[in-house]
Formats: sequence, C-alpha cells, structure tokens
Amino acid sequence: MADALKEFYNAAVVAGIAQRVSAAHPAFPADHFRKHVMAVLPPLSLMQRARAIADALRQHLPQDYPAALEILLNSLAGDDHTGGIDGMGGFRHLPLLNFVGAYGLDHPGLSLNALREMTKHFSAEFDIRYFIERHYDLTMTTVRGWTDDPHWAVRRLCSEGLRPRLPWGLRLKRFIADPRPVLEVIESLRADAHDSVRRSVANNLNDIAKDNPDAVITTTRRWQAEDRDGTADAVRHGLRSLVKKGDRRALALLGFDHRAPVTALDFAIAKARYRVGDRLSFHIGLRHDGKKPAKLSVDYAIHWRNARGGLQAKVFKLAKPMLGPGETVTLEKTHSLKPITTRRYYAGEHKVEILVNGQSVAEGTFRLLL
Repeated sequence: MADALKEFYNAAVVAGIAQRVSAAHPAFPADHFRKHVMAVLPPLSLMQRARAIADALRQHLPQDYPAALEILLNSLAGDDHTGGIDGMGGFRHLPLLNFVGAYGLDHPGLSLNALREMTKHFSAEFDIRYFIERHYDLTMTTVRGWTDDPHWAVRRLCSEGLRPRLPWGLRLKRFIADPRPVLEVIESLRADAHDSVRRSVANNLNDIAKDNPDAVITTTRRWQAEDRDGTADAVRHGLRSLVKKGDRRALALLGFDHRAPVTALDFAIAKARYRVGDRLSFHIGLRHDGKKPAKLSVDYAIHWRNARGGLQAKVFKLAKPMLGPGETVTLEKTHSLKPITTRRYYAGEHKVEILVNGQSVAEGTFRLLL
C-alpha cells in the first residue's frame, strides 16, 4: 500500500506540475526540472517525494522568494479540482504548499496569505504548522480571523492545521500541553455549515482527548447542553477514542450507561487457528437484563501479540443496538488478517474481547500462524 501511494508522484504528475509552472512563468526550465525530480524520487516515500519536488521548484524558480511564490500561485489559475481533501488527486498541489512551509518562514505575512489561497486547492494543514512553531502570535491571530472566511476550505484549515497530533504532520507539542487555544478556535466552527469543517472539529477533539480528556469532556458537555444545530456529530465523533477506552463520562454524554446489566449468552471464535491473510470470524449473543430499554455501544478489542511477546489491544466498533428488558441480540463479525502497512503480525496466541458500554463481557483466544 505504501508503495502504491508514493507512486502517485510519477512522471505524468511531475510533468503536469512543470507544465502549469511553465504556463505561469515561460522561463521555467521544465525539462531540467523534470529530469532532476525523476532522478531523486525512486527511493522516497509519498511525503518525501512531495518535499523533493518542492526543493526542485526552489532550485529552478527565481531565487527571490516573493517572485517565486507569485509564480506558483499563478500556476493554480484555472485548476478544476479546488478544495480537494478526499482521494489522491489534490496531492499534486502538495509540493507547492511544501514550498511555502519550507522556504517562506522569513516572509510570514506573505506566506500565510499564500496558504490561504492554496488551501482552496489542497489542504495547507501540514505546512501551516511550521508557522505556528516559528510565528505563533501572528499565525494564531491570522487563523482566528479566517474562522469566518467565505470559503469552507479556509475555515477547515483553522481546525485541521491546529490538530495537536495530525497524522503525517508536525506534532504541535504546545497544544498537547495546553489545548485551550485550539478549543477557542474550533468553538466558532463546531456548527459550521460545511460537513468537512465539522468533521475536522471532531477529529481535532479526538486528538485533544488523547492527552487532555478532561478538557474535551468539559467542552463537549457544554456543547451538548447548548444543543446548537450541527454540534451533535462533532460531539459524537470527537469522543470516539474516549468511548473506545471505556471513559464513563464520554459514554454517558452519548447516552450509554456503563451500569446497564448485560449478559453474554454465547461467544465463539470460529476457528482456533488462523494464518495471516485469513479472515477472523466470531459471534456474540447479548441479553439485556435491566428493567428499562438500554442503548448499547458494543466494541471488540483484538489483543495483538507484539515483538516483546506481550499483548497490545486495538479496539474496533461492532454495533450500537437498543435493547428492551429481556431482549437479546446476536452479532457476527469478520476481521481481515491481511498484511497492512500499519501492523506487523507476530505468531502466537491472540485474544478477542467484547466490550459493552466500556465493560468487558466476554473474551476468547485464537492462535495466529505466520
């Protein structure tokens, strides 16, 4: 999968970048640029390739940064994929954003304005982080001013660019230590008209909850009490990691009672042994023994064998049934054991655990063979 991702930056994409830059600046040495880039790309990862293209742009564009930046902005004119955040297409713009993040720190005002325009084509969430680190006050003042920008992608950047633990992005340690500035920014975005902005707010909350759960519980409790339209999704998705951890406060906010009396009637893993590449299968029967209907959050945790021989749990969503007094439900699940880039498999005994409203109700084991 990693190899497939990095191959996005192939000869055709590099040629397309060269063509657009040449259209904005006829003196651009497109052939030299293409040869330079294609010579250095093969061993690099996806993000390394984007940065290598940015470095090549720096080498082949005018060395005056404002002049080079104007050329890159002009090269975006007429682009028909504005605001792309899904899929891979927008990644062709990432080298331009990397150019700003790498070479624009001595021109913060000019560069931030450029990121505002570029983020309409592909999110500037990775590169604005360097300005937060180097020019904190100016960047935060600028971001706060963008929260009512007419373009949804700019408003989304106000949240996504401030996520403390953005995947693939520079970790913002200051916000891990104190998330209050981030919470202040996303306050005005939580009920945004665009779902991509609201989804970013939820992901931001989920990031913050990993280090500051109390702050997220306090914030979402208040949001829920205010009952503003559009906030419910942000609260639900923002609390997802805390729910998986069985945080009783998060469960209660979403209507799940950890004290709900639930009995596991039957739990079985289909086979005792699986090989990497198989599909793990199991089923579980649940009965609600309470006197009132209960909303259940049912998850399953796979306790993976790690390199040290111990077990490390990863929690996955199974179902959210509503059961009346005495009602039962049977849930079935298959889970792929195919190789993935984010997990290394180790042979030995593994465990599957069923969690209902954060409480363990059943578990079983299987042996994984390499």
